[in-house]
This record gives sequence, C-alpha cells and structure tokens, in this order.
Amino acid sequence: MPDRFIVYGFQGDDLSEAERLVAGSLGIRFTARESSFRGGKYLIYRGPDRLEITIESNFADDEGVLSVPEFPRCLTLIFVGHATAEVEHRLNSVGEIEMLRTELVE
Repeated sequence: MPDRFIVYGFQGDDLSEAERLVAGSLGIRFTARESSFRGGKYLIYRGPDRLEITIESNFADDEGVLSVPEFPRCLTLIFVGHATAEVEHRLNSVGEIEMLRTELVE
C-alpha cells in the first residue's frame, strides 16, 4: 500500500491555534520543539503506524524567501506523513485548514 504525504495550510500565523484545530480533530497531543531548519518553534506528533504530523511556520529566510514559497498566503503549514484515510478525512473536515498538496509514494 502506498504511503500518503499531505500538506495542509492555515492562513493565520498562530501555531497554537493550528495545533488546537488539528489536535482537536484527531484527539492527539503535540510536543513543542525548536529547529532553525524549521524556522524556530514547531510542533510534532508521532503516532502509531508511522504517522507523523508537524505544524510549522512558513517563514521567510534572510533573503525574504518563504520556506515553502508555492503557498505564500498560508503562514502556517501542517505536514502529515504516512497519513491514513481516516486522518485525511478528519483533517479535511476542519474548515480553517485546507489541503494544499497530497502525494502517494509507492
């Protein structure tokens, strides 16, 4: 079965608000982490069946280039790795976030 990777966007820049939406939808808890690669503070959840979700800022580097420039209106990005159909369904039902990209990897 192929692995599903999804990127969701949230237009606000409040990681805590995005966390509230995602955690509430899935009934999970995130851990706060820090990484210069990910623009400073980010949130991560690692669950069963390799499910991994990170909530990160779509931050501008020193030259003003966004970390994910193809989605400039989304200030917060939610990366979902190894998503199940149930996870995708639940996140798609959250009105404040939108699916930006999905990829199936064999």
